[in-house]
Amino acid sequence: MRPATTRRLDTLLVTRLWAFQLVFQGWLDEALARSGLGLTSAGFRLVGELMNAPMGLKQRELAQRLGVKAPTVSVAVSKLEAAGVVERVDDETDPRAWRIRLTRAAPIRPGLEVLARLDRQLSAGLSPKDRRALTALLERLTNRMTGASR
Repeated sequence: MRPATTRRLDTLLVTRLWAFQLVFQGWLDEALARSGLGLTSAGFRLVGELMNAPMGLKQRELAQRLGVKAPTVSVAVSKLEAAGVVERVDDETDPRAWRIRLTRAAPIRPGLEVLARLDRQLSAGLSPKDRRALTALLERLTNRMTGASR
């Protein structure tokens, strides 16, 4: 028999979300390894942020979007730059800075295919109504946690 504190933890939403996040992270890492893209999940997420910013982002902006420190982004950008996925270009508004943007050779289509495959696997067995409800719930929780709904 498990102690009462363990049973109580099992009922917390945060522990369920944490468990889901860990399983999903492993799932994504495995899918990326099989894809041959040569990207880690962290690099994949960085590419996703740059996809939403066609003109590129300053390193500081990218770090904010990813929720990490600038040196972490610097290391990731250097690796992705060496792989030909991103490039640093002069920032037209600030001569002392540069912007990071995707190269034309960035594996956008294969990356989107990985996401689409994971999405199909994740939502298999969910009705359209359940999928919409889950999407709305996750959006509400995200907004609450980021302060967007305050």
